[in-house]
Order: sequence, then structure tokens, then C-alpha cells
Amino acid sequence: MSATPTADPATRGDRPRSTIGALAVLTAALALLAGPIGAVAGLATALTWYGLGTPYALAAGHVVLAAAFPEGIGLETFLLVELAFVAVLLAAVVRTPTVLRDAVVVLASAIAFVGTGWIVADSRSVWIAAGTLPLLVALAAYALHRYELVSLGLVPDAADTPPDANVDADADSPTHEQ
Repeated sequence: MSATPTADPATRGDRPRSTIGALAVLTAALALLAGPIGAVAGLATALTWYGLGTPYALAAGHVVLAAAFPEGIGLETFLLVELAFVAVLLAAVVRTPTVLRDAVVVLASAIAFVGTGWIVADSRSVWIAAGTLPLLVALAAYALHRYELVSLGLVPDAADTPPDANVDADADSPTHEQ
């Protein structure tokens, strides 16, 4: 086992108190807001976290949340439950080597996604808001991918590329088909 802590409890071997506390808060919030089915949803999220880790727990929790509120969910209820999910994610971030940076990214992402979903759902239908969020996730993933390529030096600089490197040499030849 390495000396560097990981954010995934399934690979760590121990179960940190911060995440267990956040899962308890999530279970209590779901139980208060949705009754017994909310408590079951919180326990399902906690069991998924224990077996598979934080990302899977968040995904399972949101799937069970959709089943717990089949007729829809009020804005206040939604914000409270999502705040509990963000607490679970932040509890996992506490164990990373770059706690402050990761926590800022988690909070900024949560604010951006929830804020965008709220604004779009307020002005358009819920279906459009539901389609907008995966688009935002895809754009964020692409931006992170490009950042990674640039930071690793895998994108050539304009100074490294000869000026005629992207020009088709056969374009002006008489045998070139057009």
C-alpha cells in the first residue's frame, strides 16, 4: 500500500469517519424528506459506497433518489439532498493529497451544475434541463482532457510546426482529383 492516500474507500482498506458521518447525514436527510423509502435509499447509498467506492455510491444514490420521488421533487428538497451528496463527495476529497484544490473544484462544479440546472429548469422544461446537464458534463470532460494534453506537453506548439506542414502537397498537381 502506498503512502499517498486515495479517495476510493474500496482500495484503501479502512473506512474513514468523515465519509461515514457524511453518509449518516445523507441517510438522515433522505429519511426526513422521503420517509422510510428515503432511509432505504440512504442505506443503499452507504452499502454501495462500502463495496464499490464514492463515485458508485453517488450514482446509486441518485438512481434511488429518482425512485424515491417518482412524482418529482421540490426545489428545497432537491437542494437539501444534493447538499448531502456534496458532503459525501467532500468527505472523500478530505483524504486526497491536494485537499483545498480538490474541494474548490468539487464546490465550483456543484454550484455550476446545480445553478445551471436550476436556471434552465426555471425558464424551460425539466427535460431540457435534464439534457443540458449531460452536455455540461461532456464539455467539462473535454476541457479537462485538453488541459491534461497541454499540461503533459502532448500538444505541439505553433513554433514547433513548420508553416506548410498542414498543406496538401498534391493539391496543385494536375493529377490531383477534385
